[in-house]
Amino acid sequence: MLLPIFAIAQNREITGIVKDSKGAPVIGATVKEKGVANLTSTDVNGKFVIALKKNTGVLVISEVGYITKEVSVGSSTSISIVLDEDVNKLNEVVVVGYGAVKKSDLTGSVSSIKSGDLNLGGSVSNVGQAIQGKAAGVLVQQTNFAPGGGIAITIRGGNSINASNEPLYVIDGFISDYGNLINPNDIADIQILKDASATAIYGSRGANGVVLITTKKGTPGQVSIDADVSNGWQYDTYKPALLTGQQYTDIQNATAIEDGKSAPYGSGFAPANTNWLQSAIQTATVDNRSISVSSNNKDSKIYASVNYLNQVGVLKNTDFQKYSARMGAEKNLNENIKLGANFYGSSSIADLQSYTGDITAPIFGLLVAPPNVPVYKPDGSFNIFYNPQTGGNGNPIYSLLSATNNTQNKFGNGNIYLDYSLLKNLTYHVSAGAEYNQTIAGQYSPNNSAEGLTNPGMATDQWYSTFRWLVENYFTYKFNIHKDHDFTILLGNSNQKDIDQGIGAGSQGYSTNEFLFYNLTAGSIANSPTSYRVQTTGTDYYTRINYAFKDKLLATFTLRDDGSSRFGPKNSHGIFPSGAIAYKLGEDDFIKNLNTFSDLKIRVGYGITGNDRIPQSTAYLSTFSPWNTVLAPGGPLQVGIEPASLPNPALKWESTAQFDAGLDMGFFDGRITATLDVYRKTTSNLLLNVPVGNWWGANSEIVNAGSVRNQGVELGINTVNVKSASFSWTSSFNAAYNKQTCLSLAPGISAIYSNTANPSGTVSGAQFTKLAVGQELGEFYGYKYEGVIKTGENYAPEPNAKPGDPKYADLNGDGAITPADQTYLGNTNPHYTAALGNNFSYKGFGLNVFFQGAFDYDLYNMNALVLESTTGAAALNRFVPGVNENTNIPREGYFLSQYGGYVNSRFVQNASYVRLKTASFSYTIPSSVFTKTPFIRGLTIYAEGQNLLTFTGYKGTDPEENVHQGQALNASGGYSGSNITGGLDFGGFPAFRTYIIGLKLSVH
Repeated sequence: MLLPIFAIAQNREITGIVKDSKGAPVIGATVKEKGVANLTSTDVNGKFVIALKKNTGVLVISEVGYITKEVSVGSSTSISIVLDEDVNKLNEVVVVGYGAVKKSDLTGSVSSIKSGDLNLGGSVSNVGQAIQGKAAGVLVQQTNFAPGGGIAITIRGGNSINASNEPLYVIDGFISDYGNLINPNDIADIQILKDASATAIYGSRGANGVVLITTKKGTPGQVSIDADVSNGWQYDTYKPALLTGQQYTDIQNATAIEDGKSAPYGSGFAPANTNWLQSAIQTATVDNRSISVSSNNKDSKIYASVNYLNQVGVLKNTDFQKYSARMGAEKNLNENIKLGANFYGSSSIADLQSYTGDITAPIFGLLVAPPNVPVYKPDGSFNIFYNPQTGGNGNPIYSLLSATNNTQNKFGNGNIYLDYSLLKNLTYHVSAGAEYNQTIAGQYSPNNSAEGLTNPGMATDQWYSTFRWLVENYFTYKFNIHKDHDFTILLGNSNQKDIDQGIGAGSQGYSTNEFLFYNLTAGSIANSPTSYRVQTTGTDYYTRINYAFKDKLLATFTLRDDGSSRFGPKNSHGIFPSGAIAYKLGEDDFIKNLNTFSDLKIRVGYGITGNDRIPQSTAYLSTFSPWNTVLAPGGPLQVGIEPASLPNPALKWESTAQFDAGLDMGFFDGRITATLDVYRKTTSNLLLNVPVGNWWGANSEIVNAGSVRNQGVELGINTVNVKSASFSWTSSFNAAYNKQTCLSLAPGISAIYSNTANPSGTVSGAQFTKLAVGQELGEFYGYKYEGVIKTGENYAPEPNAKPGDPKYADLNGDGAITPADQTYLGNTNPHYTAALGNNFSYKGFGLNVFFQGAFDYDLYNMNALVLESTTGAAALNRFVPGVNENTNIPREGYFLSQYGGYVNSRFVQNASYVRLKTASFSYTIPSSVFTKTPFIRGLTIYAEGQNLLTFTGYKGTDPEENVHQGQALNASGGYSGSNITGGLDFGGFPAFRTYIIGLKLSVH
C-alpha cells in the first residue's frame, strides 16, 4: 500500500503564481524542481503548473532582473511566490574575452547592451545600426543610406591613418571580419570592450575595441515559437530647392549675355519643368519577417531562426533582399562535458548604385540635369541630351533605371566547441570554426546611356571570396587561498588561417544590350583581367590572471603573444600586455556613512594592443606589375614584370597604448547607476607611405612612422524612475567626448592631403583635407570665403577679378591670393556624442522614445557647391551687376575664377544634430483573450517610426552623410579607403524617414 501512495506524492501537481514586489505578474520566470530535470515557466499572467517528480517539494524560481528564490511546497497544491527585484544587477554575468565574470567584478571598461535595448525593425539589417547611440564612446556613422549600405563604427576615436579603425567582432567565441552582417534579431546581448585592459587578450586585433556578440540559445521551459512580422514605408527627406525650367533657362541666357556670348536658348524655346530628383524618388517599402523556435532545459538548449528582409529603395532601382538563418545548440553530455555548436548563413542580393562621392553617382546626374529638358520624348522614349555638367550625352533617369549593378553575397560561419571539466576547478575549452564570404558583382551600362556612350556598352564581372578557419584551445583554473584570495588563471592558444582571392574581367563595345554582364566575349574590346590570391596565417598564445581579495580588491593581468605572416620574419611576433586594478568602496564604512552610494567601485587600467588589419597583407614584400617593352628598334614586344613596391622586412604592427580610469556608481539602492570613464590612448608605429628616390624603382615605401593620440571622457547613466504594479518608467543616457591629435608623421612628410572627387565633368578634384602634426584626422583645408567682388571694388589680392567673382581672404597678408592663404576650416569627426532613451509601460501599453545626436563637427556640402552654380534655387540670388549686388553668391560659381578655389569656408557647414532616432508604441493583448487558445503565450502589436525628427542647422543631404568613408573591409576581403577623407556630402544616397507597423506572436 505504501508504494502507490509514494508514487502519488512524487507526481503531485502544483499550481502557482509568481509576482514581483509590486504585485505584477512575472512573465517567463523559470520554475524548476530542485535536484531533478523538471521545469516549466510562467505564462503572461505569471501562472504555472508543475508535476513534482520527488517528494522533497522544493521549487527554484528564477528570472533575469530578479533574485533567485527557493520555496518549500510542503503539503500545499497551490502557492503564491513573490520575487524581489535585483535592481542593481551586480551579479549579472558579463561575457569578456575567453570567459565571463560578474558585472561587479569587471576591472575594464565594458558597455553592455541587451537584446531588448537594440534598435530593431524596419530597415535595420546589421549590428552597427542596432547599437547606434546605445553605448558611450561608440560612434556609428551611416556611410551610405542605400539599402544594404555601409556602416562605419569607431570606438574612442580612430587610431590609424592607413589601417582599419573598425572594431574586432567575436560571435559566440568566433573571431569574424563580417560580424556586423549578422541578423540583429538573433542577438541575446552585446559587450563592447573599450579599454586596453579588456581588449589586450585579443592582442594585435584589439586596438580598435572589441564587439562581443552572444546569440540567443532559447528560453527556459517549454518549446517556444516566436514570430515578428512588420511592414514599413520610407519617405525621402532630402528635398533641395531647385530651379524651375523657366528660371534655369533665364539664368543660362542671362549669364551667357553677361559674358558677351549668344543666349543658348532662343525666343522660340519652350522649356519643360522637370524635377529630375523627384522623378527618381519613390515611396519605398520595407518588409521584415522573423521566426524562431527555441527550447531550454536542464541538459540542452537550442535556438533556430530564419529572417527575411526586403527593402525597396527610395531611389528607384536600388532594391535589397536578404535571407538569413541561424542555429545554436548546447548539450550537457554529463556533469563534466558540454558540447555546443553555432551556425549562421545569409544570402543577399542588391541593386546597388555608386555613391562614392563622384560624378558617376546617379544623384549627381539627377541634381545637375537641366530642368528645362523633358525626361521623355513625345513618342515616350527617353530623351538623350548633352549635359555640360557631366560633359557628355545622356539622361539621368534612363541611366538610373537601365544600369545593371547586381551584387550577390553569400555568407556563412559556424563553430563547434567542447567544455570539459578535467578536475574540480580546472576546465578545458576547445573550439573549431570556419567562415566563408563570397561576393559576385556584375555591372552593365547600356550602349545608349551616358556611361556607355563613349565606348558603347560597358560590362564588368567580379568574384571575391574570403575563407577563414580558426581553432581555439584554453584552460581555465580557479582556486582559493585561505578563503580571502580568489584566483582565475586562463592559458590558451589560437591558430588561424585566411585565404582571400578574387578575379575580375570586363569588356566594352556591345552591339546589343541583351547580354548584360553575362557574356563578356560579346564586347569588341576586352579590358585587362585581374586576379589575386593571398594567404595569411597566425599563431597566438595568451594568458590572463584574475585576482580578488575578499571580493573587494580586484586585479586583472593579461599577456598575449601574436604571430602573423602579415609582417616580415623580423617582426612576425608582437607582445601585448595589460593590467587593471579595481576596488569596491561600497562596503567600506566611510562610504556607507556618506549615505550617498549604494555601490561604488573605482577602476584603473593600462595596456598595449595592436592592429594587424593593414591595406596590404603582404606589405613587407616587394610586389610586381606587368611591364612590356621593346628591347631593340623594330624588335618584338617583350612581356615582363617590374617591381611595383619596395620591400620592408622590418615592417611591424601599429600598437596602441591606452590608460583608463573609471568609476562605477549606484544610488538609491541601485535605482540609479552610473559609469564614468576617462581615457588616453596613443597609437605609434603608424603605417605610412614615405617618398623615396625613383632610383629604387618606386617612388614610395611603406614604413612604421608617426603617432596619433585620442583622449576623452565617457558617461553612462541608467535610472528606474517609476516602478509600480501597473506603471514603470526607465531611462538611459550616455554621452562622450573625444579629442584626436596627430603627434608625429614620418621623416620627410610635413603633411598628408586628400582630394575631393571631380565636381563636374570638366573640373578636377581639389585638395580638401590636410593632416599635419597637431591636427586631427580629416580636417578641412581650404580658402576663407569673404563674399563676392562688388562693382567698383578694387581688391588688391585679386587684381584681375571682375565684379561678381568670389572673394577670398588674404590670410598671410602678402597682397596676393595663393595656396599659402589656405587654412583649416573645420573638423569632420564629432567631438561630442550623446543619446537619451525613455521606456514607459502602463498595463499592456508600451512607449519607447530614443534620441541620439552628435556635436561639434562639420561636413563639406559639395552638393550645395554644385547646385549654387547650376540648377539650385540659390542661383536666383547670384550676383548680377547693377541688379543684385547685395549677395554672397558669385555670378558664375567658383570654377572659373583664377583665384582661390571651390574648397572654401562657404560650404563647410556645422553638422551637429539631435535626432529622434526611434519612437515606438506597443500594446500587448491581455491573456484573458486567449483562454480558449492557451497555446498562445503572448501577442503584441506595435507601431514605430525611425528618423522621425532631426534638429540641425545643416542644409545638405543629412548630417550623417559621409560618402568618403575611412579604411574599411571591402568585398574582396582587404582593407581600403583612407581615414583622412571623411566628411564629404556629394552624390550620396538620399536620407529617408521610416514608418512601421507590426506584430509579435509567441506560442508554446
